[in-house]
Amino acid sequence: LGKLIEYNTSCAPVFVQRAGIAALKQGEPVIARTVARFRKARDFLVRELNAIDGISAALPSGTMYAFFKVHGITDSLEFCKRLVRDAGLGLAPGSAFGAHGEGFVRWCFAANDERLAEGVRRLRSMMVRK
Repeated sequence: LGKLIEYNTSCAPVFVQRAGIAALKQGEPVIARTVARFRKARDFLVRELNAIDGISAALPSGTMYAFFKVHGITDSLEFCKRLVRDAGLGLAPGSAFGAHGEGFVRWCFAANDERLAEGVRRLRSMMVRK
């Protein structure tokens, strides 16, 4: 156990040290591109969610998830199961994040524009049938 701890937590291997140096020297442009991409996806998704009757979405400021209210649902797990089964859209039920999350759904927007647009289309079709 001592050897396992020593080699897994005490001494970072050379390749990890080199990756850390590269991240410090060259990471800022990558971070800037990622933040811009996520911001664009966030703005698109929140705008589209708020355009669907029965949904209210706040603009998240520091995450890659939209946590939005679906008015009229009392079982977010069942709602998300229906989304998967009937629309092929996998979102997380708000109830998975505690009792106060019931009635909400979480959507990760770290995806490309086409995938987000298709997901919105699928959600919109389910909301019409709700």
